[in-house]
Amino acid sequence: MRTESLHILSLFLYALVMIFISFLTINPLILFSILICEVAVLIYFNKRERIVSTIKVFLPLLILTVFINLIFVNAGIVVLFKVFNKYITLENLIYSFLFAVKLLIIIYLFYVIEIFVDSDAAVSFFSSKMPKTTLLFMVCFKLIPTMKNKLKDLRDIYKVRGVEFNSKSRFQRIKAQIPLIVVLIEESLEASFDISESAYIRGFLSGKRTTFNKSKFKHIDYFVSMLSIISIFSFLIFKRLTDYNVYDDYRLPINLFTFSVCILVFLLTFVINYYYKENVYAD
Repeated sequence: MRTESLHILSLFLYALVMIFISFLTINPLILFSILICEVAVLIYFNKRERIVSTIKVFLPLLILTVFINLIFVNAGIVVLFKVFNKYITLENLIYSFLFAVKLLIIIYLFYVIEIFVDSDAAVSFFSSKMPKTTLLFMVCFKLIPTMKNKLKDLRDIYKVRGVEFNSKSRFQRIKAQIPLIVVLIEESLEASFDISESAYIRGFLSGKRTTFNKSKFKHIDYFVSMLSIISIFSFLIFKRLTDYNVYDDYRLPINLFTFSVCILVFLLTFVINYYYKENVYAD
């Protein structure tokens, strides 16, 4: 059973710091610092299969990013080769690779947050602060996988009844999908009524609700929050000094300010990971 070691707000602030920095920079040193932290956390928690499965998705995404960038951007000085009257430059390849790395960082970040954040604690906290918004998000997140599973069951049922979904005629394939869509819409409406009745019976929005487990901000939460805020402000203050424009100069921007942001990223991740492990496995 997971033990909540950090407040949900401090963990979400950490996630916002990583997203904020990764979106606003293309500095390779900073991006790979965030990526290394995420991969280290996943390895530490024995999530190697997620690393491998995500890389399988990342490789085609990288190829697609490079292809699109090569079509629309024709910049750079160091020419590597020429394809279909298009010059392939080193700067173009580096930019495409770093852009794909950004997407990989976001994917891994969601895996890391899934490890650190207790879903019950998150729902409990945000339900007490934003009940309507929390309920809306819960219904939306549940809708897609529920409809996907239901669609699979319906297709199996209709196949048994003789409905052909793989007909050569496009019109027949579209026509075969209509009963499935009608049933899905009908069941979605019924589910919405069930949710509203259940919420009404449980006194949703009838008044201030009590909670069994009220999370409190501890000293470590204040420390993590302050460290997150320092990381964001340090990045913004030094952003001009850590900016990296690959088309101007593809060499790495090695300076003290870049290393300071990288160190803050490593330190923030280490503190959260260390404290989490200490609380989970402590007697």
